[in-house]
Amino acid sequence: MKRLAAGIMVALSVAVAATAIRQSAAAEPRPMLPDPIFADGSGMPVHLSQYRGQVVVITFWAGSCGPCVKGMPLLDRLQGEFRGRPVTVMAVDEDQGGIAAARQFLFRQRLGYLRPFADPGATAAQWLGVSGLPTTIVVDRHGRQAMRIAGLYRWDDPQVAARLQFLLAEP
Repeated sequence: MKRLAAGIMVALSVAVAATAIRQSAAAEPRPMLPDPIFADGSGMPVHLSQYRGQVVVITFWAGSCGPCVKGMPLLDRLQGEFRGRPVTVMAVDEDQGGIAAARQFLFRQRLGYLRPFADPGATAAQWLGVSGLPTTIVVDRHGRQAMRIAGLYRWDDPQVAARLQFLLAEP
């Protein structure tokens, strides 16, 4: 009986949180983002606009940044949770080693869902106003900024999944 009550309380709190997130997301104005260029896993240029129609979680990180390294497994699990859905987590490495360093880091850390991206010369970070690492920008399906988070974040929080679900459901 106690388990049932606890389960109901958890479900109720998640529903309330999801409702609050939907209400706040609907009320906040979202600025359009520029169309920065990243290097994909093969070193080819990729424009953010190529992901229109998807929700994109862009995380700027570096292997020398402790909070960045700590957050990467959470982002990997988030990408895995939304596998097969129009959600892309872009782990954009700001290290000078470029895409090779990003690939090597993801491999060493056994992060199987994240695909490597790099930002040669930190141009994309500058275009998007990134001033520290880690910084994450969540982009809605229309290319607008839905969230901006500076620092380590709990990407495994149920409210994050609820927010992404809401953004996916928007017209």
